[in-house]
Amino acid sequence: MIEIEWAVKKQIQCFAMLNDAHDHDGLAAMFTDDGSFARPSDPGTPIIGKEPLRAFFRDRPKRTTRHVMSNIMVEILSETEVRAHSYVLLYMSDKVMVGDFLDRLVLQDGCWLFTERRGTLAF
Repeated sequence: MIEIEWAVKKQIQCFAMLNDAHDHDGLAAMFTDDGSFARPSDPGTPIIGKEPLRAFFRDRPKRTTRHVMSNIMVEILSETEVRAHSYVLLYMSDKVMVGDFLDRLVLQDGCWLFTERRGTLAF
């Protein structure tokens, strides 16, 4: 079970780094074909599907950011499905935002993929 927690935490941290690197292909590859992502600043508008996710990450305005993930808690539902909750601290040149991510991931072909990644802002 520790291996599952470690792999999921690594996936959450990898998402942050790929996001900061503007790697839209890498980000889209982290989701299942029907996976969804809702930004913390717009939690009511999820983007669903690998290709729409790729386009979303590719087409958004570029900016210098650093996403810092912490307090990652993983709930193992089975050997192939987990839920996770984490805090995100987003540093931008003009502001800092603090929020949460609620995630669902599944194991597919040896990789943990997001089926749902929903963010919210605390402040």
